[in-house]
Amino acid sequence: MELNKSEHDWLEQRFENMTAKEELLFQGAMQIEHPRTAQETIQILQGLEHYRLLYGADDDVSLGRFVMEHIHTPTPAARGYLDPEIVGAAYREIGSGSFVGNHYVERLTRNPDLLNYEPSTEAPAVGDYAIRIKLVSRNNMEGVWIGFPDTGEYMDAAHPDELLLGLDALDAETLDQCMAVDVDCALPQITNILAQYDTAGDLVRHAIDFGYVWAEQGQGEPHWMDKWQCVMELEDCHRLDLALDLSQNLHCYEFIPRGVDLARYGMDLARKEGILDQDPLLNRCFDAVGYAQHHMAKYGLSTTDHGYAARNGQEVIYEYSQPEHEPEMTM
Repeated sequence: MELNKSEHDWLEQRFENMTAKEELLFQGAMQIEHPRTAQETIQILQGLEHYRLLYGADDDVSLGRFVMEHIHTPTPAARGYLDPEIVGAAYREIGSGSFVGNHYVERLTRNPDLLNYEPSTEAPAVGDYAIRIKLVSRNNMEGVWIGFPDTGEYMDAAHPDELLLGLDALDAETLDQCMAVDVDCALPQITNILAQYDTAGDLVRHAIDFGYVWAEQGQGEPHWMDKWQCVMELEDCHRLDLALDLSQNLHCYEFIPRGVDLARYGMDLARKEGILDQDPLLNRCFDAVGYAQHHMAKYGLSTTDHGYAARNGQEVIYEYSQPEHEPEMTM
């Protein structure tokens, strides 16, 4: 393929930053799409979410078993009359997929115009992860990246396939056989993460939970991410474990987002706290801005880059980190 400098540099960075799972998705996508130009290859790399990996499905028999377990589940009575090899072959015939290594990669959509969008070398040369960890082992000193939250539809809570595929690439059975050498976190205020953990296992366990928090974001609660970052700034948080604790204790903080309409916020707050009822006349006359300002003054909200926050008196529960205590005075 002919490459200009920007395409070459972007591809080089993207390949260096691939997780073990992304590498398999990319190999499968290349076999499915057969790109002929650098632009088409970049399109594939920027659209890996359009493909999925069926873990351990390395032939028609195992593919058929996977399909019947996760995708097309037969009734117990029908299972004895279904040959996994026939099911696997039939599944391949109706879709677009390819065996890659010990797995099966397929295109999620049947739309032939899947890749009809303009790629850009200005896009990030890293996959869309909340946190990535580079692990090495004795059998693979070059190391591999693993990322969270996992993008797999069939993610197992205890063993996300990003981690399984990373261990496979490292030729390691457990994280005890691995060492973390680099970490990349989407929250820039969390720094020096490697120094915060003694083992790769502890780091990965917290990274998995961090990925879940990032993906859920308060289950769609408005301004949740702003509140989380605002509270982290308020608490001068630079640790991954403390960030996890704060994400579970946001109810312990009063918060107003930056740039919010104080009148609307005051009305919502007053309704939430039972100050207003359903009387339309009184609601129309209610000083919502004044109520919001009183709320800010009552709790002494501090200003941060992401809004205004203060503790509201509820107890913060520490599960991941140890709270810092003020030194006791002794005689």
